[in-house]
Amino acid sequence: MLTLDQVHQPGEVLQSDGTCMNELKVSLQGEPFEHILFHSVLPYSNWEWGRVVQSESLLSIRLGLQSTLIKLGHVPQAHQTDHTTAATHRLGAADREKSPQDRGYNAEYLQLLTHYGLEARTIHVASPNENGDVESSNGGIKRAVEQQLLLRGSRDFESLSAYETFLFGIMDKRNAGRQAKLTEELAVMKPLTAKPWPQMRELIVRVGS
Repeated sequence: MLTLDQVHQPGEVLQSDGTCMNELKVSLQGEPFEHILFHSVLPYSNWEWGRVVQSESLLSIRLGLQSTLIKLGHVPQAHQTDHTTAATHRLGAADREKSPQDRGYNAEYLQLLTHYGLEARTIHVASPNENGDVESSNGGIKRAVEQQLLLRGSRDFESLSAYETFLFGIMDKRNAGRQAKLTEELAVMKPLTAKPWPQMRELIVRVGS
């Protein structure tokens, strides 16, 4: 069987995925803290960023994606996810030939991407290798966090803010060796000009007396 490596172009796509961090046994003020890292990676340079979330919801995607774009200060061509229901309805093979508006992306997710000028992409069904860079980086970031927790001598944090600051430091250190290729990416990306959306959803509901 012949397998072909995926060729990544600078500035083309940002891959995102939620990875469960519970195996690291982190706690906040002594209480076990179950959480997900919404993790984003630029496949060409392997530059990464992430935010702590409680689920793979639309609000989690919004928080993670916006934080990543703000950190970058630039916008790639496309945002790619797996088939998380926060971004897509179930997509069959035939649906992939349709436009994003016709093939099952959630309207609020498309509005978010349009706000930032991003194309919507998703992987083929049963093809996690198409999100392989972020999947591989999920393991890498968890190994790095585990090592830093061991050096720290404690897995307990005073607050979520303190824990995220700890994670940001790890990602900044990992990104330090990726600056040359990241510079190539930034050179072909659009500067970020859109303002962040608020971290809430507006719902119109019918109420009785």
